[in-house]
Amino acid sequence: MNSSQYSYHEKLLQWVWETTQFNRQYLRTVSGLKVRIHHPGSLNKTDGPDFRSAEITIGSLRWYGDVEIHRKLSDWQSHAHMRDPRYNNVILHVVFEETSKTVRRHDQSAVPTLWLGPYLSKPLESFLIQYLKHPQLPCAKYLSFISEEAFLKQLEKTHKEYFEQKVDDLLTFYDPSLPPSRAWLKMLNIAFFDGLGISHNRKPMRELGRRLFDRIETYSSADNLRNHALAVSGILADDRPSARFQWNHKGCRPNNHPEHRIQQAALGLWHLYHLPFEQWMQEEPAKLWDHLVQSIDITPSLGQERAAILFGVVFLPALYALGSLFQSGKLKNKSWNLWQTHRVPLPKSLLKTLHKTAIDPGRYSKKLGTIHQLRNYCKAGQCQKCFVFNYAISP
Repeated sequence: MNSSQYSYHEKLLQWVWETTQFNRQYLRTVSGLKVRIHHPGSLNKTDGPDFRSAEITIGSLRWYGDVEIHRKLSDWQSHAHMRDPRYNNVILHVVFEETSKTVRRHDQSAVPTLWLGPYLSKPLESFLIQYLKHPQLPCAKYLSFISEEAFLKQLEKTHKEYFEQKVDDLLTFYDPSLPPSRAWLKMLNIAFFDGLGISHNRKPMRELGRRLFDRIETYSSADNLRNHALAVSGILADDRPSARFQWNHKGCRPNNHPEHRIQQAALGLWHLYHLPFEQWMQEEPAKLWDHLVQSIDITPSLGQERAAILFGVVFLPALYALGSLFQSGKLKNKSWNLWQTHRVPLPKSLLKTLHKTAIDPGRYSKKLGTIHQLRNYCKAGQCQKCFVFNYAISP
C-alpha cells in the first residue's frame, strides 16, 4: 500500500480524533495509564505526525507534542516511523484495532498507545469497520435499508456544489486585462476546448483554444479557422509537430481522437465569436446551445452525450458567470434552474460503485452532481462531510 492509500484510510480516522468523536471519560492507554485530552492538536497537512501541538495528560504527567493516528499498531513499523526522528515528539499513538502493545520512537523510547475502540459509539465503530474493509463505499450496507432521504439530500448538496465548482473553474480562464465581454468570450472558448479534451488532452486543447482565440480576427471563414487549427496543432501526419502541444492518443475512443475534437472546437469557436453579444444576454440558453451544436456540422459529430455534458459543465456555468459579470439576475436564475433540471446519462463505469447499493439508479444515474459525490466524497474518503455518514452513525 502506498502513501496515498494510507492517507485515504486514515482520513476519517483523523477526523474522529480531531473532533473527539468518542467518550473522553475514563480513557486509558493499553498499559493502563489514565488519559486526559486538553487539546487534540492541529492536523498536519505536510509530512510527519498527523497532529501537532497536542496537549494531553498521560498518567500524572502533562505532555505537549504530536499525535500519530493509525488503523492498527503494526502500521507504525510498516510506515517506518521507528527510524524517523520526526516522530520523536509523538506523545500518543492512537489506533482503532485492538492491541495491548506499544511502539518505540527513533530514540528507542516507548510511545504510549491508546486503543479507541472501546470508547466509540456502536454505530460509529460499525461504520469504521466497514470503512477500513471497503473504503470505496463503506455506507453501501446502510444504503440497503435506510430511507433514501439522506442520500437524496446529499446528492442535492453535491449537485449545487458541482455547479459552483464549475463556475469557479471557468473563472480561472478569465483574463481581466481584456474588456469584460471579450474576456468572458475567451473564457467560454477555452472552457469549450477544455471540455472537448476530456479526458486525455485537456491541457493541449486549452492552449490551442487560447492561441486561436487571440488570432480569431485573422481567419476569413469557419473552414479557414478549422484548417489552421489542424495545422497549428501538428496533429496531422504530414504536418510538422508543434513543440507547444503534446497530444495523447492512447486510450482515446475513435470519436474522441484529438484530430476530430480540434475541428469541432474550431467550428464552435467561429460560431461563439461571431454571435452578436446581446444574444448571450437575451436569448434562451437552450436555443443558444442548439445553434452552437448545429454550427459544428462535421463528421464525426459532437455526439449527443458529449453535447449534453458540455451544456451542463461548460455552457450553463459560463452563462451564470456572465449574469454575475453584468449583474443580470435573470440570466443567473435561468442558468441555475436549467442546471437543476438538466439530466445526462452518466457512464456506467463511473456508477458501478453506486450500483452496489439498493438505491434506485434513476435517482442518480443522470444527475451531474453524482460525479462530484463520487469524486469529492466517496473516492476522496470525505465520509465525515456526507449526510449519509451522519445518518449512519446517529445513535
